[in-house]
This record gives sequence, C-alpha cells and structure tokens, in this order.
Amino acid sequence: MKTELKEQISSADIVIVGIGNEWNWVKTGINNDPRYGQLLEYCNHEGNHFLLPIVEYEYAYYNSDNRISEAYKGLRNLIGEKKYFVISDTFLLDAPMYGFDPDRCVNPCGNYIFLQSAVNDELYEATKVPEFMEKVESIHKIITELDGNIGEDSSFSNIFFDGKQLYLNQKRQEYSKIKYNESAYLEKWGEYMNCLGRTLNANLLILELGVGLEFPTVIRWPFEKVAFINKKAHLVRVHEKLYHHTPEIEEKTDSIQMNSVDYILQESKGL
Repeated sequence: MKTELKEQISSADIVIVGIGNEWNWVKTGINNDPRYGQLLEYCNHEGNHFLLPIVEYEYAYYNSDNRISEAYKGLRNLIGEKKYFVISDTFLLDAPMYGFDPDRCVNPCGNYIFLQSAVNDELYEATKVPEFMEKVESIHKIITELDGNIGEDSSFSNIFFDGKQLYLNQKRQEYSKIKYNESAYLEKWGEYMNCLGRTLNANLLILELGVGLEFPTVIRWPFEKVAFINKKAHLVRVHEKLYHHTPEIEEKTDSIQMNSVDYILQESKGL
C-alpha cells in the first residue's frame, strides 16, 4: 500500500521536486478559453509561430489559476521545514509566489520575465520593452473587447527593439532556429547541481509532478538516474498518462496514475 506523501516527506532528509506540464495553467487556460480560438489558429499557420509565446504571455500577465495556487500552497505546507529544491520545466515562476524560496527554485527551460535576441547577448525585461508590451496589450484588447475576433485580414509583426528582433527567453519549438540564452538560470542550476551532489548518502525523496516528455533530459531521465544511483532515494512519479517507471528502479518508485495537481491537493488535505 502506498505510503502517504506527508509520511514520506517526514522520513526524508531532503526533497527534490520536479514540476511539469500538468502545472502549466497558461497552456490549459488558453486551450479551454474559446476567445483564444482564432488567435491559436493564426499561430498555427506557417510564419506565425512566433506569436504563440506572446499570446501565452498575455494570458499569464492578466490571469491566474486558483487551483494551481492552492496546490503550490499545499505542497509548500507538506514540505514544511524540510530541505528542498524545486526544478520546473515550465516557463512559469510560480513556486516563489506561494512560499518557496527563490534561491531553491530553478526554471532551466526559460521564463516569462525576459526577452532575448537571436544573437544570444543581453536579456531585456519584458515589461520595460514598450514595443513588446504594446503587442501584449493589443492581444488583450482582442480578447476582452472583441471577444477574440481578429478578422480575416489581421496580421501581427515581430517584435523589434534597439535594432534587434526579440523573443521570449524560452527554450521551445517555436524558437528552434534561435539559440536559447541560458544566462538567466545558470547560477541557480549550479546550486541545484551542488544540492544533488550532497544527496548521495542522504534519505532523498524525489517528487516528480506532472512531468511529460517535452524536455525529458531536464527532469524525467535525470530523476530516474538519481533514484538508481542513490541507494537511499525514493521516487514518487505522478502523472495522468506518463506515470510509468523503468524496471531498474521498480523497488524504489511509486508510480501514480493521477493528475499531479489533484494529487497534491488531495495529499495536502490528508484525503
């Protein structure tokens, strides 16, 4: 019988948490909001893929998700005073908003805070680039004032600032032709690596929540490797569909077929 998560955390010396796409409330929200239908269709056309990250930014900027916020709060309460580190392959810097120490959180796949150019030099704060925020505001007006109706002849231009074309600082398919600027997360990534290095002989709980196969080399496969190497490690993998584990870590893994957000809400309430 599966041990309650609260007990597993209590027995651990340190908890490593991986957050994945099931916690991406922006993607879920846009896909479930009919007002974004025309914009999403436009983004799917050849040459328009650049716009999708900006549409997602608009949604993240003007919206929130109570279910996700409650789950983060519940997860933080479960962890309590235990040592931890949170790694997320989403672009959302949600964990620090709900009680997690920013110095113990890392988002190696990017964020909604910065913009970058294709030449991989400096980063720009998105809110301080007028051309970018004007584009975000124009999308917001389409959603709120026109109920998402963009018209048949509508077109959207790329973002240029200081003579450079800018993109959100994210590692994603739409940006496959530009080099991802890693500078925003590298310092915290080093701290995360140091944290992992200190867990070899520790009672380590690896909590993988809703991590899919978008970026398997960031969380999913490394977690399996750590669980295999560390004799005192235990992996809890929770996902609606991708909950399976490798045979090598059969005795050290709980594979739970369940939406990971629902799982944390359930466990945090002791249900």
